[in-house]
Amino acid sequence: MVHHCISHVKDVDGVSSAALVVAAKGGTFRLTDYDELLKEIDAVPSSATSVTICDLGTNASNFPQFVARLEGLAKRMPVAYIDHHYLTEEAKGQILRAGVELHHDVKDCAAVLTYLTYKAELPEAARMLALFGAVTDYMDVSPNASRMMETFDRQFVLLESTMLAYALARNGKDYAYPEMLVKELAQMKSPHSIDEVGKEAIQQAEVVRKLAEEVKSRGTRMGKLAYMKTSESATGNVAKLLIGAFDVPLGVAYKEKPGGMAEMSLRSTSESKVHLGKEIGLIAQKHGGSGGGHDKAAGCSVPTTEVPGLLADLAKLLESA
Repeated sequence: MVHHCISHVKDVDGVSSAALVVAAKGGTFRLTDYDELLKEIDAVPSSATSVTICDLGTNASNFPQFVARLEGLAKRMPVAYIDHHYLTEEAKGQILRAGVELHHDVKDCAAVLTYLTYKAELPEAARMLALFGAVTDYMDVSPNASRMMETFDRQFVLLESTMLAYALARNGKDYAYPEMLVKELAQMKSPHSIDEVGKEAIQQAEVVRKLAEEVKSRGTRMGKLAYMKTSESATGNVAKLLIGAFDVPLGVAYKEKPGGMAEMSLRSTSESKVHLGKEIGLIAQKHGGSGGGHDKAAGCSVPTTEVPGLLADLAKLLESA
């Protein structure tokens, strides 16, 4: 019996989710981004006898193809889909009708949901991995995460989570690095004990400090949002810094990708009345791309030429909300 996991490569929640699945089920794993999810489902190894997909939200533009692939895979083997990105009730129904075991809750991060799914097969220390995802996804106030946090020293969890997030952000362009982290975390190693994580985190902390100054001069305000083009792999961090630098409810950071596409990260505050996860997919689709996410954190990919139009639409939406 060989289990295969497909999880998100870009953040701690996805990496921790993959580590939890590997710790519980063994087998093989692949880390990927949203744009490559369908390809990864098509490439599930022939040796696999079951599959878990974690922290990889879908969107309106590719949802029919996503469900069709899940259905085809579920006819061959058991498939579990664990996610916390926004899904309509109809979308959840289609996934269930495809024969997939669905674990979905927008109130918890994917790592907490993964831990709860495989809790019986995991050591007690695995709760820490779930909290790494909760802290870095700003979801550690959920009832499940809060109960887990009460059994640990909170400052230790925050330190380990931040070290992991900063080390991953510094090495986000190299998939070999998050893959290494999955293997080490699956052995229940603490981030501070993994080679070079502490050093990488400190170096990234200095990058963030400099970025906080940089965004003030390189960012641009557009109504209630601020945006900036960056070469940083952790575009979400830049988006958050823009909020503070320009005192706006929405920050948007983007970087250019090969093939004339732009990868965009959006972060908002409680002041914003716009549910980013619900809206960005529709706006991105209008501009020839795709997107999705959560209430206050989302992402999308669109042709670079469409970035100005997408930003304008977001600004209008914020004004009217």
